[in-house]
Amino acid sequence: MKRRKRAALMVVLSGAATIVSVIVMRAAAGTELPPHSTHNPEGFRSAMLWFELAASREEVFAVLGPAHLPDGVARRKQLDTANYYDFAFMVCYSIYNACLIYFVTQLQLYRLTTLLKLRVFLALGLSLAAAMLAGDIVENVQLLAMTKAPDSVDIPDASVLTLMYWTRVKWGAIFVTCLMLCAGYASYFRRIPTLSLSAMYAVAGVTGLVSISLPNARPLLETIGSPAIALAWATSLVHAIGFLVRGPASFPLPKQAQQRRAVAHPDP
Repeated sequence: MKRRKRAALMVVLSGAATIVSVIVMRAAAGTELPPHSTHNPEGFRSAMLWFELAASREEVFAVLGPAHLPDGVARRKQLDTANYYDFAFMVCYSIYNACLIYFVTQLQLYRLTTLLKLRVFLALGLSLAAAMLAGDIVENVQLLAMTKAPDSVDIPDASVLTLMYWTRVKWGAIFVTCLMLCAGYASYFRRIPTLSLSAMYAVAGVTGLVSISLPNARPLLETIGSPAIALAWATSLVHAIGFLVRGPASFPLPKQAQQRRAVAHPDP
């Protein structure tokens, strides 16, 4: 029980740090300016997300706008500010995901223990947390370099390819982690409406993987994927706080699980 309480506390602390980093980043960058090409074919409304998911040099400058105009200068300055503060955010949310994975492994996951060893689950989750951090670092370095280019022709094709690859490493790691957390919470809660947290992670993971796999599906990350992730992370934080205050929820094991546990651990 002490180990589970400690894991819940880790989730609360890392989750609170993530929220603070977001608040500081948004306060420093100010209200986000829309992309220069507001009537873009795929309907992006977020300059930052489209910038991250840009598939060509032309798309980069469709987001940023002309470098010599006040609008383009302001957007570049805002994106640079957000990306500098994003280094703190990426560390916080990567640690938060690692703590969530560790916390989930400490819960009573009767299905997961039969499907996958918890140590493998934990090792995979921690590896994904490291991958999302590494991907975000490389992505940020590329984004900060691209805003310095005076024209699209000054951006090497290799930089765009590097951005595309590492952006998808980051988001892919986040979405696979979402699916792992979906499975973990589903194995713990086992009842409606508490299974809604698993549903949030499932929506985030599935729509997110689709958005980075199909070129025309990229806007799904803005309209569904990112909001679902934010909601799921916030709900996980609330659950961890409740776990600290009230202890674990009481969910009786199904009869089949009770029989398997009785066979594996007979009473003396």
